[in-house]
Amino acid sequence: MVQIRPTRAPALGEQVAAAMRDQIVRHHLSPGTHLVEDALAEEYDVSRGPVRDALRQLESQGLVESRRRGYFVVGLSESDINDLYELRESIELVAVARAVERATPEQLKAGREIVKEMISCADRAAADEFAESDMRFHALLYRMGGNRRLQDVWEAYEPVFASLIQLTVEEDVDLHPSANDHGLLLDLIEQGDAASLQAELRTHLDGARARMAHAVQTVIEEMAEAS
Repeated sequence: MVQIRPTRAPALGEQVAAAMRDQIVRHHLSPGTHLVEDALAEEYDVSRGPVRDALRQLESQGLVESRRRGYFVVGLSESDINDLYELRESIELVAVARAVERATPEQLKAGREIVKEMISCADRAAADEFAESDMRFHALLYRMGGNRRLQDVWEAYEPVFASLIQLTVEEDVDLHPSANDHGLLLDLIEQGDAASLQAELRTHLDGARARMAHAVQTVIEEMAEAS
């Protein structure tokens, strides 16, 4: 039986955090920007409570920091992206190695369905939907691995990767190669080829890291030219 988690509407703090995270990743909120709670509450039409919740979430993800005068944007540099991907590679390699031994037929079937969705999104050049499917696929890899601690680490940084992946896929001319890469990862899990699987995952993540760094750098340059 495919594992289905109950869905709920995101809390207001999560919604504000998501909107601000996207602005930070796209440098609409540049590093050093002073984040004033009252102004943010007015901008997002919420009370100060959800704003505080959002700022705490963003601080835990390293995107803002608390100082004596309040919160300030830290942002994401190329070095930050490399750090994030170094962390992701280290935990995802363990997850897929465990998945070779532990993935259930139901989970593999769910993975195939997600890959089909990704191919459909690529056919339609639907970048937003593709990014969402991409995130669900990798979350499934962690569930296949069956290590709750690894899942916890992934889930802590998953929102940051979601914003970054959204930015990256918007720049990809053709999303089919990425969709096919995900299908290959499933093939190798089914074949039980842990060595080839880990090598393929490294290649996949290295490519994602390079495209992401380029996309962020492009945004930085565009914002600099506009200002």
